[in-house]
Amino acid sequence: MNTPILLQVDLRKNKNNLPECAKLSNRFKQNILEEESKLIDYIYSLSPDVICFEFDYPDFKCLKTLELTKKSFPSIPIIMITEHHDENLAIWALRARVWDYLIKPVDCEIFYSYVCKLTDLRNNKNYNSSSRDILQPSQTISKQFNTEQLADIKSTSLHVIRYVEDHYQEKIYISELAEKCRISKHQFGRVFKREKGITFREYLVNFRLDKARELLEESQLSVGDVSFAVGFFDHSYFTRMFKRYAGLSPSDYRLRNK
Repeated sequence: MNTPILLQVDLRKNKNNLPECAKLSNRFKQNILEEESKLIDYIYSLSPDVICFEFDYPDFKCLKTLELTKKSFPSIPIIMITEHHDENLAIWALRARVWDYLIKPVDCEIFYSYVCKLTDLRNNKNYNSSSRDILQPSQTISKQFNTEQLADIKSTSLHVIRYVEDHYQEKIYISELAEKCRISKHQFGRVFKREKGITFREYLVNFRLDKARELLEESQLSVGDVSFAVGFFDHSYFTRMFKRYAGLSPSDYRLRNK
């Protein structure tokens, strides 16, 4: 058998580690592509035996890229590797005519065997995918990935929590966060509360009050400066919320904890 030509389409958001397929670089004629805009032209020039799409948490745009690739090159088998797994995503992959749907971590030997089998199948003179219908994902599934593709704790909450950690001193608008997550403001609020058990506004206030408590205990900043330092720009509102949070005014809290 000739050495398989594998195109690895790396659509992960977190690229701190190498793609799964990179572990088998000595067994394939492997090419890694990260730029979606060049994908179609690259496939034409490379003529891969197998295409592997690797995701961490696929969003609607990434899934549409895979779907478009399958429509454009129906004869090339596609393997999908993802860190996120749920039933709807598996159904989507099946209907999009993905040949294999693998969850990380991937067994390298199994993956290698899949690629070899698919390459042999594609090189078989009786192989003909033109008669295979390319099924479209159902409207329900497409809508879900379009509007709630970040609707689990690993994607929505962690993304938002990291943002709050970096920007809690600034004004934070729910509408802007929802846009960053590519979901509506209403859906953002519903998803966040389902995951964390409290509203985003409650989470943000509690986070800022935690930071205020630390500053009151460890710094010499005035109460007014502490308020501004943690993102409360209304001093009276800060005092009211802190008293509800700690049972004491900020000044009394500082005196008790010095």
